[in-house]
Amino acid sequence: MIATELPGERQPYLLLAGDGERWLIGAQLATVMARNADTGGLLEAIMLSGGRGAGLPTHRHPRVHEVWLVLDGRVSIHLAGRHYDLTRGDYVSIPPGTAHRYEMTGHHTKILTWTVGGDAAGLCAALGSTCEGYVAPPDAPMTTDAQWAAAVVNGDVQRVAASAAADARPDLEPPEGAAPYVLAAGEGQRLVVADQLFTFLGHRGNSDGRFITLGTYGPRGERIPMHLHEQHTETFFCVDGAMTMWVNGQQVELHSGDFLHAPAGTVHSYRLDARVTQFVGVLAPAIFEPFFRLLGDPYEPYVFPLQPWPFRFDRVGPHLHELDLKFVEDPRAVPTRHDERDPEAPRN
Repeated sequence: MIATELPGERQPYLLLAGDGERWLIGAQLATVMARNADTGGLLEAIMLSGGRGAGLPTHRHPRVHEVWLVLDGRVSIHLAGRHYDLTRGDYVSIPPGTAHRYEMTGHHTKILTWTVGGDAAGLCAALGSTCEGYVAPPDAPMTTDAQWAAAVVNGDVQRVAASAAADARPDLEPPEGAAPYVLAAGEGQRLVVADQLFTFLGHRGNSDGRFITLGTYGPRGERIPMHLHEQHTETFFCVDGAMTMWVNGQQVELHSGDFLHAPAGTVHSYRLDARVTQFVGVLAPAIFEPFFRLLGDPYEPYVFPLQPWPFRFDRVGPHLHELDLKFVEDPRAVPTRHDERDPEAPRN
């Protein structure tokens, strides 16, 4: 059976919305959804939530690359000398050593974060206290200087002096290299595959090959072929809608806020079930990017096509030996969403 709590070792697991290791850090709640122990040291995932005024002062992480996706509310961030006001759907990339501070400016703000290269879960423990609830209490105390001192000693974080920041607008595409950047909701490098829209929020050049961040947006449709990866980990976070996943023979459903970790070696597949579904994930390391570049076609619109484009698997086939991809069924014989048979059973 797939685990439904943080497993403490690298294996597939599913967390329903709100589940995880919860820490109260000042006026915000940090819900740890993936730790190094759970992912083989490849990545960590934490949900930050709180009300107006919650946040952290100016700091930097010498070794950690951190990325954000704003899920709800509003947040003000000072990033490398620039100031941005962020809303739902905005994406932030914070490379190692980048000074930044943030403050939640909406009453109900949620930020999904992934970190690579450090101990974000340990930092939460150093800065906060365990929390039984699923929201930050209205009378939560501020983080103390002693907690910050402990975090600086035990975690990959450094306090730095605050500086002025000029107002800036988000970018439309990620830069070529590993510079800090902000993308407005919906922006990024867009590719279409049949009836699904894939958006590169972060490509391998942005992380020096450590990970990619990919958004998927599409209608109710068919299951993708069962497959596995031998060298990289995938995470799936359902932002909106509903989807079904098959993980090592077990069928699970994901709804808004649910998180699934599929490490290397996991046989998996997904199907979008709602009229409109959006999910996002980090894949680490960034070796699977060429697959999407081969399969997808550049796409200018911001919504998936109402009439599916051709599925160009013919461009992938000749390169399968170069990609970290192994099919466990014939990709040309996948049952449709109306087929109620076992998705792993052979077709006649």
